Amino acid sequence: MPAPVAVDPTPVLLTGLGAALSLFLAGGGAAYATAHASVFAIRHRDLMAMVPVVQAGVLAVYGIIIGYKLSAKMTADDVAISDADGYKFLCAGLSVGLACLASGYGMGNYLSQLNESEYYFVRRGKKDEKENASKKFSFVTFVLCLIYLEAIGLYGLIVALFLTG
Repeated sequence: MPAPVAVDPTPVLLTGLGAALSLFLAGGGAAYATAHASVFAIRHRDLMAMVPVVQAGVLAVYGIIIGYKLSAKMTADDVAISDADGYKFLCAGLSVGLACLASGYGMGNYLSQLNESEYYFVRRGKKDEKENASKKFSFVTFVLCLIYLEAIGLYGLIVALFLTG
């Protein structure tokens, strides 16, 4: 039986993994949040119910930004990637990817709870056909909760931008 061969990860491989993981994990978080946001948007007649769908899509954009930056570093002929930079770029991809995955998971769970409990939002100044319903909530409160959930992904993007330089 042949002896196992030790494979040292090259910096370009680590950078490529960082780019791929940033896209994959951020996209996974965005897809999970979008699935629940779409159900929420279908249940409401108001166009503003599309706000969580748009916010969920922004999570994927964060992964695209870092994926693009890392792929540009891989193809730059004039710059050699050091071992330390390769690990740093892998961490950058994981940073944005995992933060967006957590953010999307939180957004999805929040929207899932609203969907299952049949809550709906009311905007100030809009006519409310369910005047006596007890499961109403403020649109402003709803959007603020989504903003704070999405901020987790934004924090991951900021850390990744610092790591990529």
